[in-house]
Amino acid sequence: MRKRLTVAILVLASAALAELTDAGKTRAAALQRVLLAPCCWSEPVAAHGSEVALEMRAEINRLVVEGKSDREILDYYKGRYGMRILIEPEGGRSFWMHLVPPIVILAGCGWVIFLIHRWIQRRPQPSAG
Repeated sequence: MRKRLTVAILVLASAALAELTDAGKTRAAALQRVLLAPCCWSEPVAAHGSEVALEMRAEINRLVVEGKSDREILDYYKGRYGMRILIEPEGGRSFWMHLVPPIVILAGCGWVIFLIHRWIQRRPQPSAG
């Protein structure tokens, strides 16, 4: 029974792929890379081999063929599974996640260098006597 379901999903997915244009295939692949497989929440739909991921790939292809926008498709899955379905959360936080740590590290290194330099300058000089 399970094998028949998988075969049916693959047939539906291949039928939807046949109707997709090159631009549609590119869009579908991009969408599949930003959504997590909800069975284990560990891999993108594009790479996961579960039945749920196969169904989602076929469904994404179908939605692209139907003319749904990327936003509509992502909103559909967010409504169905919640924000956890997105690999990278929305809201532009990723910019700060990549910018703040290097700035903090550089500032910390600068502070350490400043303290070492200050410590060396304050060191008492031996008397020449």
